[in-house]
Amino acid sequence: MRRKMSRGGAYFHAGMREQMARRVKLGQTKKDANLNREAVAQVLCYCIMAAARDVLGMNTQEIVTLTVRMNERAEVYTIQRQAVGAAKARKRLEERSDTLLQEPFILPAGKAFRTENGKEVLAERRDAADMVVRYAAEAMDSMGRRKDIAALLTEAKANYNQFLGWAEDGEWVAYERLRRVVADVYEVEAEVVQTPGKRPIFAKEF
Repeated sequence: MRRKMSRGGAYFHAGMREQMARRVKLGQTKKDANLNREAVAQVLCYCIMAAARDVLGMNTQEIVTLTVRMNERAEVYTIQRQAVGAAKARKRLEERSDTLLQEPFILPAGKAFRTENGKEVLAERRDAADMVVRYAAEAMDSMGRRKDIAALLTEAKANYNQFLGWAEDGEWVAYERLRRVVADVYEVEAEVVQTPGKRPIFAKEF
């Protein structure tokens, strides 16, 4: 995204599994219980892909491969969770990916979460982000790019921080700017879709 940004688990959009053959849609989420996790995971995924382009110089096909492999790692976790439970599946994910991460990935908060509820929301966001980062690390390792993981995640964090800055002008503004990045990164048509009745996640208003 830092290219002077002139646009999950099943966190990642299904169209990515189809190698972005269809249009990417932003802003679609499920029930409120998963709203924060899904929104954060999706945005962070796009931030990672933008970082792969801008810092690592990946081309579109390499970024599609990274996306697909992240989906595959998320699916491994989902299958293991169904087989042995969430706690054991998460432990296995952490054991596989700990050696790939030089330091913990702490998702930027963006704004203060002072209430107990706010702290819980932030914890959920950071937990979702931690999983996405681990999928990314595993995917990069499978592509023979372990040495590039730290640089990728540093830039991805900066990209996410930039997205939060955009959201200060309204969530729709942030998604529209992210849409342009996604369209450029994947070389596909992209659009922003607002789910009826859903409140904004990253801003006070759309």
